[in-house]
Amino acid sequence: MASETDKRLTDAALDAGLRALAAPPMAADFADRVMDRIGQSPRCAWRRWPRRWAVAAMVMVGAGAALVAVMVRPAVPAGARLVRFVLRRPGATQVALAGSFNDWGRRVALRARGHGLWSVRLPLKAGRYTYVFVVNGHEVIPDPHAEAYRPDGFGGENSVIVVNGPREVA
Repeated sequence: MASETDKRLTDAALDAGLRALAAPPMAADFADRVMDRIGQSPRCAWRRWPRRWAVAAMVMVGAGAALVAVMVRPAVPAGARLVRFVLRRPGATQVALAGSFNDWGRRVALRARGHGLWSVRLPLKAGRYTYVFVVNGHEVIPDPHAEAYRPDGFGGENSVIVVNGPREVA
């Protein structure tokens, strides 16, 4: 049974939280203000220098981590859109995506986001695609939130998504 936390975790909230973690805001004069604040300390001047260097190093590491987080975002080829695939499957140990976007070849692993939520973003060009989720390596299920469904030829259904707009598809 889903808890209240599970019910309140929406895709929009997940996106907002991930965006906030990816690029933390930092004022341009942050390091100067920190160094000035340290300089106001009543301790001896010779004892302040190691702390100043430590704070400066921490600021640089934080800025570097923010830069890396921004640079690691997936590259989107020309003419493609980032499409997010999401499945809520509490108790799953792994979830993958298989579909016509890669000729049903190599499965794409989804990342666990907590509370049974799994997701992945793929760059897809405009077109109509069929896909399914593969849970724990063997359970094949269609997307419960798909735009449409289509018979898979084996007695089951494939999910259908149409990619065509200038915006990211949810």
